[in-house]
Amino acid sequence: MSEMILIYANPYGSVYELNKLPNPKHKYQLVIGAMGIFMSKKDLLTLLDTAKSHFTPCYCEYCQGRLPDKLYLPDVGSELCLLIDPLVLADLEELLEGVLFHIEIQETLKNNRIDT
Repeated sequence: MSEMILIYANPYGSVYELNKLPNPKHKYQLVIGAMGIFMSKKDLLTLLDTAKSHFTPCYCEYCQGRLPDKLYLPDVGSELCLLIDPLVLADLEELLEGVLFHIEIQETLKNNRIDT
């Protein structure tokens, strides 16, 4: 049985750290509504970059300069994407920035052998 520890939450969602998992690559779970997505720290960073660049027009053959209406999750092995309302995009960015801040603080404390 895995142990879930809340790292950070806001009105949009929450992120948990997962312990005792068979696949340690995906150490975090992003929870939005009733959906949970297993992610690595790198995935969280990539999703934050994607969210921050959301208002940059896409010039692929499909979009042809229009703003995207979806955020594709960073795991290239999946076809999962989020339909995103621009009004809540700031909440997603804040959630990701907050959780990454907490992860960095915990890593710094651990690397310097400081108990919390």
